[in-house]
Amino acid sequence: MEPALEMEFTAHFVRGDGESAVEAATAAVARVIEAPGWFVAPVLEAGRSVSHCLLERTAADACRIVLTADGTGITVAATDDTEVTLDAAGHGSAKNLPLLAVVDGLHVHHGPDGHVWVVWQGAWRPTGLEPADR
Repeated sequence: MEPALEMEFTAHFVRGDGESAVEAATAAVARVIEAPGWFVAPVLEAGRSVSHCLLERTAADACRIVLTADGTGITVAATDDTEVTLDAAGHGSAKNLPLLAVVDGLHVHHGPDGHVWVVWQGAWRPTGLEPADR
């Protein structure tokens, strides 16, 4: 069996549930990383940052946070695109979307379907994760 080359975890949150919903969704996706707190801390902070940045840019009631890990690092994204399908073939990711803006190091993407994605990327380092310029 081939090892997984990429893993993705997602959690939904509702704007009306406030800050606690953002925290719960961020914690849910970060919990999958079995690592010391010093390693997970940047992921938690990234989750909070992308979620808050998204909420400033969308009026959507339901949103989700997505954590993706691959050989280059970890990506944490928040989006108002709540559709999750296993056979999406590229749907459900900001990878191929044009970059709209960079806000405090976060990449803001706007898809042709009107959805907003706010993305943070961290590169693997021996001392933990560091923001990546990818």
